[in-house]
Amino acid sequence: MHIFYNNSKVAYQKVGQGQILVFLHGFCEDSTMWADFVPLLSKKYTILTIDLSGFGDSDLLKNKGIAAMADAVLAVLDAEKVRSCILIGHSMGGYVSLALAEKRPEILLGLGLFHSHPYKDSQAKIDNRLKTIRFIERHGIAPFAGHFVRNLFPSDFVDNNKPFVEELIHKTSTHHSDAVIAASYAMIDRDDRANVLTNLACPTLFIIGSLDHAISTEHSLKQLSLPNIASVHILENIGHMGMFEAPVETLEIMVDFIDFCNS
Repeated sequence: MHIFYNNSKVAYQKVGQGQILVFLHGFCEDSTMWADFVPLLSKKYTILTIDLSGFGDSDLLKNKGIAAMADAVLAVLDAEKVRSCILIGHSMGGYVSLALAEKRPEILLGLGLFHSHPYKDSQAKIDNRLKTIRFIERHGIAPFAGHFVRNLFPSDFVDNNKPFVEELIHKTSTHHSDAVIAASYAMIDRDDRANVLTNLACPTLFIIGSLDHAISTEHSLKQLSLPNIASVHILENIGHMGMFEAPVETLEIMVDFIDFCNS
């Protein structure tokens, strides 16, 4: 399925019936990352998984910021006549979710930040993203993909799941360099949205990996006191990809959060 937003295609999938859950993927991912969760959750809920700008089957938006990605997601929700939903974003998808929450907080019954946070990048993080951009401009995606994907996981997971990790590396290498570079600049330029969590009326879910090298421990823990209502889960020995590293546990956490938001 797709809509056109500002003459750009925004692709998404819609499965199931009932309360609407919206899932947003992270950097160098697409909506298929939620594939293992969708068949189970769609037995009880309507699941919308959306390809963000330039990833999956979505076109690269002309306006390439995080706020523009949120506007594209809102265009999908408006096309589907969504008046309320629970929104869960992984990593960069969490940044987009926070931008959406800033724009339209009244439609959210719950907000889930899956290995994400509301703060601006540190200077060290910005420098690393700029280094990534320069590398991809010179060498393309394929040489970048292996190093990037392996760093998302603890070394033990990589060693014990080599076929899966290699498959994920291959999929990452198929993303267009323009989309990856645009997303990198979007994350560098994004606003601090800590105040969004502070002012949000709905419950917030935090899923944090104790071995997450992509999200700093400082940012992961600092955000926990911001919302009025929060469900906090720190997963031991888990990196940045809890949906793959601990699929049963993270699914149970999300189901409990959804039930709480609907109670």
